[in-house]
Amino acid sequence: MTATAGRAKVIVVGGGQAGMTAGYYLSKAGIPFLILDAGIQAGEAWRRRWDSLELFTPARYSSLPGLRFPGDPGHYPGKDEVAGYMREYARAFALPVRYRSRVAALEPAAGGYRLATGSGDYQAGQVIIATGAYQGPWTPPAAAGLGPGVTQLHAAAYRNPGQIPGDEVLVVGAANSGAQIAAELAATHRVWLSRGAPIRRLPRKIAGIPIHSFGDRLGLIPAPFDTWRGRTQRGDLLVGPSLRQLARRHGIELADRVTGADGRSIRFADGRQLQVSAVIWATGYRPDYSWIHLPVLDGHGLPRHQRGVTGYPGLYFLGMHNQYSRGSALIHWVRYDAQYIVSQARARAAATRPGTGTSDDNPDDEPGAADDPDGTQLAAASAAQVRCQPFLMPASLTPRRVVVT
Repeated sequence: MTATAGRAKVIVVGGGQAGMTAGYYLSKAGIPFLILDAGIQAGEAWRRRWDSLELFTPARYSSLPGLRFPGDPGHYPGKDEVAGYMREYARAFALPVRYRSRVAALEPAAGGYRLATGSGDYQAGQVIIATGAYQGPWTPPAAAGLGPGVTQLHAAAYRNPGQIPGDEVLVVGAANSGAQIAAELAATHRVWLSRGAPIRRLPRKIAGIPIHSFGDRLGLIPAPFDTWRGRTQRGDLLVGPSLRQLARRHGIELADRVTGADGRSIRFADGRQLQVSAVIWATGYRPDYSWIHLPVLDGHGLPRHQRGVTGYPGLYFLGMHNQYSRGSALIHWVRYDAQYIVSQARARAAATRPGTGTSDDNPDDEPGAADDPDGTQLAAASAAQVRCQPFLMPASLTPRRVVVT
């Protein structure tokens, strides 16, 4: 029998920016909770990024609630600064994070949910899934056509130009990660940058004012997608120099979308071909919720939800790309969704206190109980709820390629 490693009223899965923000508000609400994280320490995901990574949000807009980001509010933090800030945040608020605790399965159980990890099972009345917007690195099928003599790295594994043999490299993907990496490599390599669908671009600053200051003060970044402000924020966004500016400044050669590969040859949508010795795939990430053994996912494997609230009582999602607004997956603005999710958890906790007619310890109240043993009724209700909510993520916003922010 698997040992029970811990219990809590609420368990948060994921100890990144979304999970720690949820922890901050759970603590303020006085709700006992635990955070389970697969990493070895706070900020590990940031430490693993490429050496020169720099946020496109200034420090003023790179903080979590309750703790100012150190240094000049106008400077643009590097990835190690962010990792250090995350570690200090967890310490400052004494967040109960259990590291090296990757959740392998989430299942319904008496009174709530069971979460299986390598160190044992956890039980909780409510669960907030905050595993982040950028989970599994994704490469297009063309990558499989390249021969063994071609060095291939996803942006998630790229660290610095020293990893790239020779003096030429193709970067595939021209959003924020691809643009930054291509500009860095241009100092030591001849660089081609393959771009796909057009991406809207905004400069980092306008008249010396960070673009995110405008987005925040005008209420654009946290605006729900069903509002007129929110509708202006749909779609991916490149922040900084345009691709043509990058090409002029760094001698980067722009290429069309990659359509196929064979051996050392890459084919582009305009019919051109290029012989390559190294390729960096800055092609984004895909979510992986295969460990969730509950019927809360749609045919694409994405959660059915209303602003992170699922059809299963006490099960929530937080920090997803385009979850509710452009800010849903951004470090400073995830607080708005986190406040909402915690308010839902607090209301449910209050409703299930002894004497209110229900209890977290009553097996008849568990998701998928005897009156719905396989969860089909709740799944159908969830699907109907999604169809009736116009502000939920439409098909046009379903993330096919995620821009790293």
